[in-house]
Amino acid sequence: MLETIPNMYPHLTMRVTLTYPFTGLCPISGEPQPSSTITISYEAGPCLLETKALRRYLESFAGENDYGVRDLEEAVQVIAQECANALVVQVVVHAHYELSAGSMDVEVTAIPSG
Repeated sequence: MLETIPNMYPHLTMRVTLTYPFTGLCPISGEPQPSSTITISYEAGPCLLETKALRRYLESFAGENDYGVRDLEEAVQVIAQECANALVVQVVVHAHYELSAGSMDVEVTAIPSG
C-alpha cells in the first residue's frame, strides 16, 4: 500500500525522482531480469511518497500479486495511476526492463483521477 508523508516545505519547487529495482513480475518466466528498474518522478506538492512503503508496494508486484497484473506495460500504468492518486499531482513512471531476449522501456504519465 502506498503511503505519503507531509512535505514540510511545499512552497519550494522540488522535483522528486525515485529509482528502484523492479524484477520478477511474471510468476512463470521470472521476467523482467534482475537489472530492470522503475523510476517514479513528480513535482512535489503538499505530500511526498514515503519511500519504505513505496519499496514494499513495488515488491508486492512480483509473482502472483493482489493486483492481478502480469503484463509489464500494465504494471507501469497501475503504478503511475496509484502514485498520482496518492500524491494528487501528475506522475511520470519510467520502467526499463531487461528481458531474456532484449530489453523494453515503458513510460506512463498519469494525472490524479476523481
